[in-house]
This record gives sequence, C-alpha cells and structure tokens, in this order.
Amino acid sequence: MEETNNIYKVYKEREDIQNYILKNVNEENLELPKIDVSKSEFLGCKIINSNFEGSNFTDVEFNNCDFSNSKFVGTSFVRVKFNNCKLIGCDFTESSLYDTKIEDSNLKYINLNLSIFKNVIIRKSNLQNSSISESKLNKVEFKENNFENAQLFKTKLKGIDFRTCNIEGIIVGLEDIKGMIVNEMQALELSRLLGIVIK
Repeated sequence: MEETNNIYKVYKEREDIQNYILKNVNEENLELPKIDVSKSEFLGCKIINSNFEGSNFTDVEFNNCDFSNSKFVGTSFVRVKFNNCKLIGCDFTESSLYDTKIEDSNLKYINLNLSIFKNVIIRKSNLQNSSISESKLNKVEFKENNFENAQLFKTKLKGIDFRTCNIEGIIVGLEDIKGMIVNEMQALELSRLLGIVIK
C-alpha cells in the first residue's frame, strides 16, 4: 500500500482513496465530503473540525487518530475498526455502521442520532453525554463502556447487554428499556424512570 501524509492531495487527484496508509496526517477544517475510502489505514492522524459528510469507508482501520468535532453526517462505515481514537463531539447523524468495531476510544458528546447499527461492537470506550436517539440497533455488543448521561431516547434496547457498562444518568424512555439486559444495581438506577423510590 502507498503511504502518504497528504489526504487532501490524494482526494483532489483521485476523488477516492484506495490501498493507502495515511500516516501522521495533521490537518483541520478540511472539506472532504462524499469521499470514498477503501482498503486503507489511518495511522496517528489528527484531522479535526473537518467535513466528511456523505462519505463511504469500507475495509478501513483507524488507529490512534483524532477526528474531534468533525462531521460524518450520512456516512457509511462497512467493516471498519476504530482503535484508540478520539471522536469527541463528532456528528454521525443518519450514519450506517455495519460490521464495525470501536475500542478504547473517546466518543464523548458524539451524535449518533437516527443511525443504523448492525453487527457493531463498542468496547472500553467513553460515550459520556453522547446521543444515540431514534437509532436502530441490530446485533450490537456493548462491553465496559461509559454511557454516563448518554441519551438513548426512542432507541429500542431489547436484547442489548449493558451489564458491564456505566449507565448512570442515561436518558431513555419506558418503551425503550423493555428487554434491556442490566445487572441489579443498574436496575435500581433505571427504577427512577418508573417513579419508584427504593429505600
């Protein structure tokens, strides 16, 4: 695979990125909408406050990258891995995540509203104050994540296992939590939604 640290040059020349290693790219305020990236790796990149709206990422790995405050609205992720990445404040509204894995990453304040998740694993990641409202979760695995004060309103959580996660202060509707898998302490936390006072 060819290696580069100039993603914008590749984008301008080819309009798609295939079989590239993008290493130590350091940019901000980039406009890269509707970009197609496949069979590539982002390594140690810092691309913040940038626009990837309407893009497609297929068979891509992101390792030790920072995309904080970037826009991925309406973007498709297929067989994608995020490892030790910062996605703080990113906008993933109306995105699709298929066969995707996110691990050891910071997703504080991320917006995943109206998104579709299928065969997605999120592990050991921080989703504090995130929003995953009105989304569809199919075959999703959450392990050891921090969902403190996250919003999962109007997202069906049936069959989703939160037992290893911190769900303190999450915002969900009564209809959403039917079939949600929790431990005893979490059940106490959720009882507040029912207006139950446990003494």
